[in-house]
Amino acid sequence: MSYILKTNQAAYLLDPDNEDLVLKKKGKFSSVYLGYRVEDKLPVVIKKLNDPDDVQTQFRFQKESLMGFDFFGVQHTLDAWKDESGYYIIKEFIDGLSLRQMMQHKLINRPLFIAKCIIGTLDILSQFHNKGIYHCDLRPDNILILVNKRGHPDIIHPQVRLIDFGLSKHSESDFLAHRMPFSLIYSPPEQLLNYPRLVNATSDLYSLGLTLYECIAQFPPFFNDNPEMVMHLQLNTSVEEHKNIQPALLSLIHKATAKEKLRLPPAQLESEEIENTIAEGQAQRFQSCEEFKSALKKILPQLNESERKNFFSKLFG
Repeated sequence: MSYILKTNQAAYLLDPDNEDLVLKKKGKFSSVYLGYRVEDKLPVVIKKLNDPDDVQTQFRFQKESLMGFDFFGVQHTLDAWKDESGYYIIKEFIDGLSLRQMMQHKLINRPLFIAKCIIGTLDILSQFHNKGIYHCDLRPDNILILVNKRGHPDIIHPQVRLIDFGLSKHSESDFLAHRMPFSLIYSPPEQLLNYPRLVNATSDLYSLGLTLYECIAQFPPFFNDNPEMVMHLQLNTSVEEHKNIQPALLSLIHKATAKEKLRLPPAQLESEEIENTIAEGQAQRFQSCEEFKSALKKILPQLNESERKNFFSKLFG
């Protein structure tokens, strides 16, 4: 059943029961719908946060309702509202496909396309890092590729948009006493082990390295049905070789996702030793978006040449 959500700025038409307008139904933190601003029929994205009484929900609301106005390449927040029915964040609608969705599409040269998308993401991300802001939730779902009127992305020159800054943090603040949520499959050790003051630019680049791997391999590098095993893999193992990932690209991913193995399980170690081990791993990663981007751009010709060789190999046997 549709209804009108009225804020201090505008009124929005929302229909949670219409499956065609549900972008994400009852996710971990929110439900997301396609709606319309009543006055001009402008399509908007309406995010309703779950569990309004939870302190983490309130934190996300404050972050997302304020983030994104001064940066290019992001999904801008248009409005925000809270009442007895919950917390709502109204954002601009971006006509695009997430990298998660792109994994379902057949691509002629997937490694080259994904590498270009990651380069575009790094361009956007760098402006945040330069101001000491870290996304802290980079994964295939939060990177969008713009599409044309036919719903197709530009394969040669993909246009990227970065969304969902609900978990972002500033380098000089946000050292919260309570544990902040994280994405188990994509988060670096400093997030998994709840050391928020160690989160820095390399933390985002770690997550982006895992995203790069998954979008090419079409399967996450660390995955298991048991969350504790995923945690173990994240903390103690490196990404494995994959037939679709060239050695040069794998080496780059290894650098982005570098970490030092803990001597013992975290519960058996002093906090100082854990922090030092995490810091040693961070020092081995790319230290900036520019460094990561430069390394990726250097191997683009190799990715292009590799696909050309594969094409002729299949053509002539």
